Amino acid sequence: MLMVLTTALIGRLRPWSAQAGASSFAARLPGGAAGPRGIDGRNGEEIEAFPAVVLSSAGVQAPTVTCGMAESVAKRDRGEHLAATPSQPDQPGFRSAVSEAEVPRVSSASARVGSGFVAAAGKAKVEVLGVPRLSYGGAEVCFGRAEARELLALLAVSRDGVSAEGIAETLWLGEVAGRRLDSAVREINRAMRQAVGCAAGVRFVLKSGERRVLPAASFDADFWRFEDACKRASIADEDAVRVAALQEALALYRGPLLAGRDDLWVLPSRQAAQRQAADAAERMAELVRADDPGRAVDVLRLAVECIDPYSETLWCLLMSVQGELGRLPAVRRSFELLRERLAEIDAVPSPQARQVYERLVR
Repeated sequence: MLMVLTTALIGRLRPWSAQAGASSFAARLPGGAAGPRGIDGRNGEEIEAFPAVVLSSAGVQAPTVTCGMAESVAKRDRGEHLAATPSQPDQPGFRSAVSEAEVPRVSSASARVGSGFVAAAGKAKVEVLGVPRLSYGGAEVCFGRAEARELLALLAVSRDGVSAEGIAETLWLGEVAGRRLDSAVREINRAMRQAVGCAAGVRFVLKSGERRVLPAASFDADFWRFEDACKRASIADEDAVRVAALQEALALYRGPLLAGRDDLWVLPSRQAAQRQAADAAERMAELVRADDPGRAVDVLRLAVECIDPYSETLWCLLMSVQGELGRLPAVRRSFELLRERLAEIDAVPSPQARQVYERLVR
C-alpha cells in the first residue's frame, strides 16, 4: 500500500517540477518567453538574447476615426454597394485558409523580430507581415467569405489601391470576377460595420478613381508602416535617425509577408519584403558595429534565424563581427550553421564565404 501511494505521489510531482523548471527558464529571457538556443550556445558560451531589436512600433497616433467621419466619406459613392447579404462561412477570420501544418515554420525567436504594432486610435489593425490578421479594438474581425480575405490581403499590400481589372486579373480570372469583387467588398464592409458599430451604408473599401483602396482613415497596416520605416532609413541624414527607422522596420517584420498563403501574386511581394528586412538588418548592424558590436551580433543572429537563413551576406557579416569580438568558437558554429542551412536547399558555402571563415579562424 505504501509503495502504491509513493508511486502516485511521484507521478503527480513530476509534471509540476517540469513545468516549474520551464517557467524559471522562461523568466530569464526577455519578455518572459523561452526562445531557441542561441547560435553561440552550443559552444558552451552564454546564450545572447535579442532585446536590442525589439521595439514598440506604435508610431504617431492618428486622430480617432468615428462612424460619423466614415459616413461622410461614404456619401460620395453610397449607391455603389448593395446592402450586406447573409453568407455561409467557409473559413472564419482573416487568417489564411490553411492548416497550422501548412504555415511555414518560424523559429520562436521570431517573437523578437517584431511583436506587431499598436494601431492608431480608432483604426482597424491589419497585420500581413506574418500570419494575416485583422482586428479592431483588440477583437479579431472575421469574414465569412474567402474572397473577402483575398481582397483584403491584396489591398493591404497595395497601399495606393488596385483597379477592378487588376483585382480580377490577380485574384479571380473569369466571368464571375465582377460578382466576386462585389461580394468581397460587401463582406468587408459588413464585418467592419459590425466590429466598429456603424450603421449600414458606411463603407470601408472605397474607390479612388478607378482603384479600390483601404482608406488610411480607417485602417492601420503593419506593411505600410514597414515601407515607411524603410523609406525613412534610406533618406535620413543622421545615423541616429537611420538606426531608429531600421529598428522600427525590424520590429514590424514578424515573419514572411502573408505567411501561409501560396498564391502566385504573393511571392514577388513576399520576396521583396524579405529583402528589405534583410537589408535593414545588415545596414543596422553596420551602423552600430563600431560602438556596440554586441548589438550588431544580436541583430545579425536574429536576421539569419528569422529573416533569411540562406543569406551568405548576413552570415559572413555575423562571423566578421564575432571574430572582431574574439569569439572564435562562435565563428566556427556560425559557419557550421551556414553549411546546414544551405544544405537544405542543396547548396554549399561559396568560395567567398569560405575565405571569410578561414581568414577569421586562422
